[in-house]
Amino acid sequence: MAPSLFTLPSFVLLFFINLALIYLCLNVKNGGKFCRAIPFFISGIFTIFIQLLIEFNNSPQKGVLLFKLQHLGFWSYFITAPLLLNALAGEEIKRWMLVLSAVLTSISCFLTIFTDSIITQEPLIYEKMYIARLGSLYPFIATLLFLICILAYRNTIIFVKRLKNKGLQFIMPIGLGLCIISGLFDYTGKIYGEPLIPALRNAFSIGMLSVGISFGIFILASYTQLVQEYKKSLDNVEMLLKKNNQNFNEFVQLIAKTIDAKDKYTAGHSMRVAEYAVRIARVLNIDEKQIELLKKACLLHDIGKIGIPDGVLNKKSPLSRKELNYIYQHPVLGKEILSQMSEFQEILDIIYFHHERYDGSGYPHGLKAEEIPLLARILAVADAYDAMLSERPYRPAKTKMEAIKELLNSKGKQFDPEIVEKFIDSLYKGNCEPLPDNISN
Repeated sequence: MAPSLFTLPSFVLLFFINLALIYLCLNVKNGGKFCRAIPFFISGIFTIFIQLLIEFNNSPQKGVLLFKLQHLGFWSYFITAPLLLNALAGEEIKRWMLVLSAVLTSISCFLTIFTDSIITQEPLIYEKMYIARLGSLYPFIATLLFLICILAYRNTIIFVKRLKNKGLQFIMPIGLGLCIISGLFDYTGKIYGEPLIPALRNAFSIGMLSVGISFGIFILASYTQLVQEYKKSLDNVEMLLKKNNQNFNEFVQLIAKTIDAKDKYTAGHSMRVAEYAVRIARVLNIDEKQIELLKKACLLHDIGKIGIPDGVLNKKSPLSRKELNYIYQHPVLGKEILSQMSEFQEILDIIYFHHERYDGSGYPHGLKAEEIPLLARILAVADAYDAMLSERPYRPAKTKMEAIKELLNSKGKQFDPEIVEKFIDSLYKGNCEPLPDNISN
């Protein structure tokens, strides 16, 4: 015979709701409530599937077996209904309730399969379907299950009153209420051996369909709310990160100004070096993330000078070997200072190696050519150029032309040739000036 009007739609709806729950459980952050609802709908899919088999079955013996199997799905509601309730309320199920539910489910399933006390072995024709006659304990077990469902219904009403979405305050109670009423129709019909309403030979399917529809709406509304809250959280995080990044950049600039203030001859030096270095990086088509790292490294490249005595920094006469050691150690000290903060880990090598020379005669490790990190080579050119334009205690400031000639004379020795050429070219392009004929590459 063909299945009843509501059985197949109920099965299909419950199946897709369960797929949606599994997806949300695996992909939505804090999707625990969706996970705890899955067992309830697995039970529903099982019982409705067995109902489909019962409605297509033509054998009395198979009808008895299928009827017993279907009730295993019914009795599983002892444990899955509380899980569903707690999923809705967003609360953890109490341990004693979980244990009691598991015990009731286990006992009911055992008695159903291995005894005649709940479901007998005697076939019964129920509205042209083969099922089995009910045993003496069936009314007690079924009544206990209905009491639990009614309790769940009561708690659900209490829960939905706390929901912000007013529509959901009616959807869930209506769905669960129809399910309980349909269950009562089905239960009473099985007791009397025929449906109370002939057109509703399987009222249970109607009940599960109503639960499926109401919970489907609940899932959709909950997911929409989660997406909105997640988007709002992302916006807040983005705003905080932006503010934090702004504060961090201001902090770095403050450190740079403090470092420059230590040497009266280099006021604003770090800021200018950052501008030159960024100009070089853009000409070399370096990505913006690396440029931001380079900018921070430029602002902090001389932080190690806080360990150099003022008398050495501002000394007009040639430095002694001991005094030169102070100078040589400032990249090392700078790396040690900045390594204490995780935010500076990516710029440590830029600062540490910015006094290495292209020909390998620099410090602290004597690296040469491509062994020196690219951003450190860029910093070296920008640092030297601004230093030459600044007055120092041991020499006057050079002119722009003199500084450029010095860079050209030192390319391939102290500086990366390509970086020097790109930088000089950018200086004139930026000012819309032609490169003077008396400057030779």
